[in-house]
Order: sequence, then C-alpha cells, then structure tokens
Amino acid sequence: MTNPLPTMQQAAQEAEFQLTAARDVLEWQHALIKAIHLDHLHDGGKGIATLFEVAKYFSDTGFGGVYSAIDEFKSLGESAPQNEQRGNVAREIGGGQ
Repeated sequence: MTNPLPTMQQAAQEAEFQLTAARDVLEWQHALIKAIHLDHLHDGGKGIATLFEVAKYFSDTGFGGVYSAIDEFKSLGESAPQNEQRGNVAREIGGGQ
C-alpha cells in the first residue's frame, strides 16, 4: 500500500511540530539537570535517583516521534522528483562571462 506524498505545507507543519516537541523535551531535560545539580548541592543528592528516572523516561520516549519524522522526511526526499543539475544558467543564456 502506498500512501500519497504529503503536500509541502503538510510536511512543513509536521516538521514544525516535531521540532517543537524536540525543543520541549530539551527544555525539560535542562530543567532536570538543574534540579539534579541543586539536589546535589542542597540536599546531598537524596532525590537524584528519582530525577534520573525522569530523565531516562524522557530519553527513552521523548524523541521517538522525532526519529520517525526524520526517517519519513528522508524517505520523502528520496522519493521526491529531482531537478536536473544544470551549470551556470546565466552563462548558458549568454548573460554571464
């Protein structure tokens, strides 16, 4: 079964969504890193194990959609019609030196 290729607008919207999701996960991971550091400084690291579990969860699940989107975009790029590679168009027309 072949699925129709998405339009450029649909592909751009999916890319925007995946990049936004990746940004959110990175921001959450950054907040976790700061929390781990503060726990180490002020509470002797008592909560670090739990914070690491949350970080592991983000690592295991957070980028799944991004990885599949990368594969999808790669597939789309390989299946999209390619423009012919041409030399210097201005030179061919006679406008270049």
